[in-house]
Amino acid sequence: MTCDDAVNRLIERMSAGPAARHLSTRRLVAGQMFRGSDEEDEADGLVAVRSGCLRAFLSRDGRELTLFMLAPGEATRVHAGSLLEARRDSEIVFIPMRAIRDYARTDVEFVLWAMPIFDRLLERSLRRIEDMAFDDVRHRLIRALCATADRDGRPDADGVVLAPPPNAEDFAMEIGATRQSVSTVMAELVRCGILHRFGQRSMVIADLARLRREIAPVEDCVC
Repeated sequence: MTCDDAVNRLIERMSAGPAARHLSTRRLVAGQMFRGSDEEDEADGLVAVRSGCLRAFLSRDGRELTLFMLAPGEATRVHAGSLLEARRDSEIVFIPMRAIRDYARTDVEFVLWAMPIFDRLLERSLRRIEDMAFDDVRHRLIRALCATADRDGRPDADGVVLAPPPNAEDFAMEIGATRQSVSTVMAELVRCGILHRFGQRSMVIADLARLRREIAPVEDCVC
């Protein structure tokens, strides 16, 4: 079972019984914030994304560091200090950890279903630390492009189409880099003929296999 399946089945299973009263569904417009401290009863809980996209980040002294992005079917643990931003209009479900613990006592299978969610959160945190410590902006951006192509791409005779195309700011937030550095790398990929941009309408990855080779451990390819 994938993490996406685990999140959706967790919500469906809790919604079918008495635990449903603990679930809180929210609709966020693009740019709206969700803070763990917004919760009056309990700040500690799980936020699951049903639609849209959320950004989890840290903020201090006017500076921000994106931790990861959350797509539909993904979830994250939140507490009083957590900061989430809706990058697009989104629908989320908040489940207090107290409710999850109580539910787990009466449903052993539930624990097995929930474990992939928390494993995924740990994996993402470790990946971000690894990225920031060992990989340059080009490597991180290419990996993000490949992941975006796998998730949102549409196969076409000219390559893989992304419509609408992600912009430099979105990628900068996702990989923890400046917008300028992301724009520079994207311009290089355009000059190489790997990317083709068509204004605000679409972006085409002409050679996804070449991008994958650039980040493969055994390869050291450059344009």
